[in-house]
Amino acid sequence: MKKIGAILLACSLGMVAQAQIIDPLTGSLSGYTTTLVNDGGSGGASSVSFTDSGSGLQANFVGTVAAPEQALFLAPVSSFSTTFAVGDRLTVNVLMPTSTIQEDFGLAVSATATPPAAGANTSTRANFDWASVSYRPSQTAIRANSSISGTLVTANGVISGVAATTVSQLYLDWVSADVFTLGYIDTSSVSHTSETITFAPSSTIGTAIGFYADMRDAGGGTTLGNFTNLAIQPIPEPATMTLCGLGGFLGLVGWMRRRK
Repeated sequence: MKKIGAILLACSLGMVAQAQIIDPLTGSLSGYTTTLVNDGGSGGASSVSFTDSGSGLQANFVGTVAAPEQALFLAPVSSFSTTFAVGDRLTVNVLMPTSTIQEDFGLAVSATATPPAAGANTSTRANFDWASVSYRPSQTAIRANSSISGTLVTANGVISGVAATTVSQLYLDWVSADVFTLGYIDTSSVSHTSETITFAPSSTIGTAIGFYADMRDAGGGTTLGNFTNLAIQPIPEPATMTLCGLGGFLGLVGWMRRRK
């Protein structure tokens, strides 16, 4: 039994050891820029903000707007100590409250860290390439959004019936030069794909990474989060996971034979 535990522990440590935390999200957020990209109800540029609560990153809304107020919170990839590139997985730890308000908060990748800002009752979401994967507590759902060469796609790749307590991480996989896979990792360390997005070869997607929030509240304000430990690691290979599982199984068979 000790050998089985050792095999599984080695597999687990091998995967975890490759993750590099590039921002714990519990300190300075000065490297990021907040841009309101959809003003659904004249909420104004200050209606959505991202702050460090001391326990992680939070998305906040101030105002009495029931329509979408969507913002991106982005930093250049070059500003981090570890580069996010093809073959990498970007993750963030998720702790979400339950909520009845139609809001979501998640990870984002963009072609620019400073996209054009929306004015009153306007949207700039289709003016640059970007993608996000987020969690919406009120719908217990994972959602994906993207803009590809001027074509905006929202609420795609929805995974329904996902309780807030079962979401451990959100992830973005940079699969190839123009392809990203978005999804979430549950509390059993199982990855669930929301959507695979292909950008044009001419896109500068991957220039910036950060966060997306769709906030609103006719009652006056609300908060979503906390997010902690923005991290980068190689995209896990299914074959590696299979070998770890096989190793544990063979170890169990050998142990049972010796017991007999």
